[in-house]
Amino acid sequence: MEVSPFVIIPVVLVVGMIAGIAIGLFLAKRASTGKSDLVMIGASTVSGRGAFSLKAIHEGDIIERCPALEVTDQDIGGELLNYVFYGSTENARLVVMGNGMLFNHSSTPNVAYYREQGELGVELVLYALRNIRKGEELFYSYGEEWWATRV
Repeated sequence: MEVSPFVIIPVVLVVGMIAGIAIGLFLAKRASTGKSDLVMIGASTVSGRGAFSLKAIHEGDIIERCPALEVTDQDIGGELLNYVFYGSTENARLVVMGNGMLFNHSSTPNVAYYREQGELGVELVLYALRNIRKGEELFYSYGEEWWATRV
C-alpha cells in the first residue's frame, strides 16, 4: 500500500506543530518573566499608588531586583525628579524599572535597597528590613537628602 503525500505532509505538519507548542510551553514555564510574585501595585494609604505585599515576606528576603538605567542628573527633570534614586557618583541618578519606583516613603520603613551591578547592568535590589504581613504596604525611606532638595 502506497501512502499519498497528501496524507503524509499534513500529518508531519500537525505533529510538528504539536511538538513546537509543547516545547514552547515547557520553555515558557522555565523562563523568568521578571514579574514579581511578592508585589502588587494598588491605591496607597499615603498618596497615589503604592506597593503591597502579595504574601508574607521574611526579614532579609529580596523583594524585587529592579533593572535600572544610570544617567546624569542633567538628564532628569520635571516630575521624574521625584522618582529617581542616587547613583554611583554625586551626579549619577538611577531610573528604576519594575515596581521599585512606586514604593512610598516612611520614616519607619519596612524595606531598604542597595545598588548592584548585575549581569545585564545596574539593578536596584529591594529587601525586607523586618517581617512583612501579606497585604501590608511597602515603604522605604527616601532619605534626608531627598527631602532637603524639596523644601
